[in-house]
Amino acid sequence: MAFVNEIVSEEDIQKYGLDELMRGFFPSDREWKNGRPSGFWHAWTIDRDKDIYFIMAKTIMETGMSGRPEPTNKRVAVLNFQRRRVPLIIERTHCPHSFSDNPFLLAWDLLEIDISNVPEMSKESVIAVLKEALTIYEYDGAYSKKIPNAVVKFSF
Repeated sequence: MAFVNEIVSEEDIQKYGLDELMRGFFPSDREWKNGRPSGFWHAWTIDRDKDIYFIMAKTIMETGMSGRPEPTNKRVAVLNFQRRRVPLIIERTHCPHSFSDNPFLLAWDLLEIDISNVPEMSKESVIAVLKEALTIYEYDGAYSKKIPNAVVKFSF
């Protein structure tokens, strides 16, 4: 089996500790302190045969021209190898203006990666798995439908 995009089942949320994972990225968020926020759905890109999943954790905010924090195309994500987490920061560097663009070209850049939890793996092999997952994830994983004309490229 290869990677697929899914909304995560309650059983898998418990099995993989996804609520605890997300709570770690939002330590001061009062909604996460009281459990999973109402209406929040975990989504991931998973290869069940290899027990590897990719999950977006949060959007990085930066001070914009307004002087207020604004969302960026940078994301904190986790690539999980058999329950060992590889934290990373990626950035969507190109995204079309319309889903009808043909081709629908997406480009990703890898800004940071910490492979210390998988010492038996080379950085190159971890990156190869990340590219495989992002190719299936495309624009927004399980939160968006498969885009038939999508082309995913990487600058790493």
